[in-house]
Amino acid sequence: MKLRYDTKTEELVVSESTRIEYHQLELWLTRHVKGYRYMPAFKMGVWNGKKSYFRDGKINLGLWKECVKGCQEIGLPFVLENKDEFPLNRDVTYEDVDNFCKEFFKTHKVKDRKSGEWIPFMPYEHQIDAAYKILRNRYCMAEVATSGGKSLIISIVMFYTLANIDSSAKFLLIVPSITLVTQFYDNIIEYNMGINNLQAYRDKVIESVLENGHAPMNLRVEEVMSDRPRKHSGTENANIYIGTYQSLEKWPKEFFQQFHTVACDEAHGAKAKTVTTILKRTFTHAHSRFGVSGTFPTDDSCEILNIQSVLGPKITEVSADQLKKKGIITPMEVKVLVMNHNDKEFSDRIDGIRRGGMGKEAHILEKDYIHVSGKRMDIITKIVKKCESNTLLLFHSIEYGTKLHNTLKEALPDKEFFYIDGQVRNKEREEIKKQMEKTKTKVEYTILNFGDYEIDVKSNFMILLSDGKYKKAEDITPYDDISDDFIETLKK
Repeated sequence: MKLRYDTKTEELVVSESTRIEYHQLELWLTRHVKGYRYMPAFKMGVWNGKKSYFRDGKINLGLWKECVKGCQEIGLPFVLENKDEFPLNRDVTYEDVDNFCKEFFKTHKVKDRKSGEWIPFMPYEHQIDAAYKILRNRYCMAEVATSGGKSLIISIVMFYTLANIDSSAKFLLIVPSITLVTQFYDNIIEYNMGINNLQAYRDKVIESVLENGHAPMNLRVEEVMSDRPRKHSGTENANIYIGTYQSLEKWPKEFFQQFHTVACDEAHGAKAKTVTTILKRTFTHAHSRFGVSGTFPTDDSCEILNIQSVLGPKITEVSADQLKKKGIITPMEVKVLVMNHNDKEFSDRIDGIRRGGMGKEAHILEKDYIHVSGKRMDIITKIVKKCESNTLLLFHSIEYGTKLHNTLKEALPDKEFFYIDGQVRNKEREEIKKQMEKTKTKVEYTILNFGDYEIDVKSNFMILLSDGKYKKAEDITPYDDISDDFIETLKK
C-alpha cells in the first residue's frame, strides 16, 4: 500500500492499493465510540455506534503510526512516496537538547523545603529525552506520570525553539482549568528566571542568587481566561498565550494561525469536541503540535484515535513506577475504607431501579441518600480528628462540600479548615496554597472539589469522599465495627 503526504492539508492520501487493502485499512481506523450502546441514535437503530477516521482514502497526519500498525497487522508494506517531505525536525539531536539544558539551567536554583537552602537545579534525564522527542517529531503525544515534570518539559520545548529554531516563534498552551493557567504562567517564568520563588525575586531578597550571568529568554506571557488574566504590557505582542479551552473556543480562527507551536496539557481530554475544534484551527499553520498527559485511553479505543488525529502518536512514556525507582517521586500507599449503608429496604428498591435500566437515576438516589447520612458524617469526622498533619478532603457535590466544611469546623474547633470550590476566586486559592505550604504547629485541612484538585497543595494525608455504588445491605460492615485502632492504622 502506498500513501502520499499532502503538505497543504496535513493528511495522508492513499495513492495505490487494492480494494481489499483499502477496505482493511478502513476497518482498522473505524471503532466503536465509548458508551455507544446507551446513545439514542444507536438505540433507534439509525447508527452502528462506530466512528471512522478514514475518509475517502484520506487520513489525518497524526494517525500515521496507526496506519503503519494497521498495515503490519494484515501483512502489508507501508510505503510513503514523499517521505522526504514528512514533518520531522531532522536537524534536532538528543545531544543538542541535552547540551542546551546543561547550559541554560547550569545556574538555576531551587529552595529546599526542609532545609530552606538554595540548591542547584537541573532537569531530569526523562524530561530532556521527552522534550527532544517532541522537538524532533513535531506532531506527537508524551505520556508522563503525575509529578514527572510536564510543565518543565513544555518549557524546555519553548526555550529550545526560541534559542535554536525560531526566535520569533509564538506559542499556545491549552490547559483544562483556570488554576492551571496561573500555575503554568508562574512555572514558565520561574524556569526562565532560574529561581523557584518569584515573590522572593520581586522583593529582591535573593539578588545574590541571580548574580550568576544567567540570560533568560525573551518571554512575553499572557493569560487567556475570564478571572482577571495577567496581560503582557510592552511595545511587543505576547509570544506565549496560556488559556483554557473554554476561553479559547470563543476566539476567531485567525487568532490560532499565528502560532509556531501548540501544546495541550492533560491531552487525554483532547477527545472532547471543543478541544479538537481548537486544535484543528491550527492545522496547516502550526509548525509543531503536541500534547502531554499522565494517562491516555487504551490503544484499541476510538478515543485514542480521536486524540492522535489532532496531535499525533505517542512517542514516549514515563510511568510512575519508573519515577519511583529513580527516587523522583515518593512511594505512596493507598488504603481504602468502604462505607456501606445498612438499609436493606432502600437497597432492594435501588437494585430494582437499576435492573429496570435506570442506572443513572439509581446512582443519583443513592448519592442523595448517603449525603444525608449522619453516620457517614460521623465516621469522616472521626478520621479527620485523628489526622495530625496537613490533609486534603476531596468531594464531588458543592452542597455536600459546604455541609462537610461547616460540620467539621463546628466539631473540631482546634483545627484550621480551608474550603475551595468553583466559586472561590483564584487569588484566594493561591493564598490557601501558601498557607498549606507553611509548617505550623496547628494542623490545616483543605476541603476542595474534585474539579479544582489541580491546585498543587502540600499535604501528608488525603481523603477522597466517593459517591460511588454501594453493596447490598447484607454484605455491609456496620459503622460501629470501625474501631479507633482501625482508624489509627488507616492514618498511618
